[in-house]
Amino acid sequence: MIQHNQLAQLWQLDKSIAYLNHGSYGSVPVRVQEVQNAFQDRASANPNRWFRSEMPDLLVEARHIVAYWFGVAPEHFAFVPNASQGVVTAVQALVDDANAQKQQAHLIATSLGYGGVLQGMQHIAFRSNATYSVVDLVYPTDVSAEVISSRIRALMPADNASTIVVLDHITSETGVLLPVSEIIALLRATHPHIRFVIDAAHSAGMLEQPLPVGFDVWVGNLHKWLCAPRPAAALICGSNEIAALMNPLAPSWGFDEGFPASFEWQGTSDYSAYLCVPAAIAFQEQWSWAERNTHNRGVADGAAALLRAAWGVEDHLRGAIEAPWMRMIQLPTATPLDKSQVNSLIERCGLELNAEVACMTVRGNSYVRISAHMYNEVDQYEALVGITRLLP
Repeated sequence: MIQHNQLAQLWQLDKSIAYLNHGSYGSVPVRVQEVQNAFQDRASANPNRWFRSEMPDLLVEARHIVAYWFGVAPEHFAFVPNASQGVVTAVQALVDDANAQKQQAHLIATSLGYGGVLQGMQHIAFRSNATYSVVDLVYPTDVSAEVISSRIRALMPADNASTIVVLDHITSETGVLLPVSEIIALLRATHPHIRFVIDAAHSAGMLEQPLPVGFDVWVGNLHKWLCAPRPAAALICGSNEIAALMNPLAPSWGFDEGFPASFEWQGTSDYSAYLCVPAAIAFQEQWSWAERNTHNRGVADGAAALLRAAWGVEDHLRGAIEAPWMRMIQLPTATPLDKSQVNSLIERCGLELNAEVACMTVRGNSYVRISAHMYNEVDQYEALVGITRLLP
């Protein structure tokens, strides 16, 4: 067993920096980066052979391996660049299906959803004559299955045959684990035709069971907690019926073959990140999920307790279920930070404290969001104690 004080050497991160923000962009292990370099070298050595002969077969092989790791059929799985693009792709495909049936689509999201996805949904509604509603959820209190499902139900039109609901499994900004399976079950009990698209940007690698029960389309990043190179994500369909509806935003080669072939060849591009996902899975599985969860959850809990004690703030979540490996700690500031102040604080943490973190203001309170992966230890987070002198 590798000792934890040696684990940082397995990643490429700058060892002079306390890297506490794995959740935003992930981090690529050295071993996985070497695999990607080898693929890219092959592409550079003979581009014609690579793109015509080698890469297509390797991409199909990678798709099969990763699909089986998720426990789904390869015919229900496609690679996409990132969760946001995948969610917008899925929503557009479902809206197109509603239009083909001469039905108006009704799009519903929550206020805890990722901003880029919400903007994408709004644009789809605008150009497709669909309705678009956002369920207002107060962080961190309104996160129970009963509250969320009742508020979604209240926004649903009487004609709900073409209602499309986008739910975050783990909210990207605030790091809350939502009871997605329960929400789906509660809503389907009264409205069986709802279609659910799950934005699972943080699920793969962090959750032992990343796929909730009852989803129609699940989209999750593979370059975050699974530590594949960027960009890499998965789009998984819950049934043959849904798979038959999925089309890429930009149709290209293979489009007439249907899903997932229609997603596979999007022109000349660097597909090496997708090819490296099996290597990233193998890297992670040198530890059991229980070992990773115990270490990462323990570091996150210990770091959160350390910072709350140092700053004199309380645990504000009051029963909400936190993402296993991320924590939100309220900053000790009397007034909330605006966007420019948040960006400045993040920059100064990196330059003056040698610590990389995520900061944000939500509902009038400002927070630091910390992440923990196998290369982190609690003492690294002591670098953030001095953040108080950086506050305006």
